[in-house]
Amino acid sequence: MARYGMVLNLDRCIGCYTCVVACKMCYGTKPGVNYNGVVPVEWGDYPNARQRYQLPMCMHCENAPCVAACPLKAIYTSEEGAVLIDYDKCDGCGECVTACPYDACTLVQDEATYYPGVVMPHEEEASNRLNLVEKCTFCYGRAQNGEQPMCTVHCPGYSRIFGDVDDPESEISKYIAEKKAVHVEGTSIWYVAPADMPAEFLPKSPTEAAKAKAQAKSEG
Repeated sequence: MARYGMVLNLDRCIGCYTCVVACKMCYGTKPGVNYNGVVPVEWGDYPNARQRYQLPMCMHCENAPCVAACPLKAIYTSEEGAVLIDYDKCDGCGECVTACPYDACTLVQDEATYYPGVVMPHEEEASNRLNLVEKCTFCYGRAQNGEQPMCTVHCPGYSRIFGDVDDPESEISKYIAEKKAVHVEGTSIWYVAPADMPAEFLPKSPTEAAKAKAQAKSEG
């Protein structure tokens, strides 16, 4: 059985947002509902100032807090490690939204479309999803058909690599070995980053992310 994983090469991302747009076009998500993101970060002082991008997304945790929090078992982990949502079971209670340390789950409550009163062809399926939760699925359906996630296919900087991390001959396994990619403990994500990128900008484990989220909430 395959085990899905993704490498985020933060040193190659050019901040073009193509991954975000490709994902939205594929799934027709409503305004404000994004399965992934691009967040610019900066460090250092002139003339040695640096800029790169964080790539927030569902980390497909091995013991996902959202799965544990869902009272209806609408969120579950596939045999390949992808964390998925059964829309037929979800009642929009929002427990998973609260539990996710990465804020990767979105409770969809707004009927808005990008053109008021008009549902574009790519929005038709998503327009029926209301009062339930959406999130990245690793493009599970595509992966099951041997295809790559939309964000991976369309990234011009080749900053996202997806595949079976249990197959030593897979592209992602070879990439992890070649680039010495770092595994985010407790997740299905690896990353490559500049050597001097501050730790605060790097992907965190679910435990660390939960602590950071709680601290930010207490300070806010």
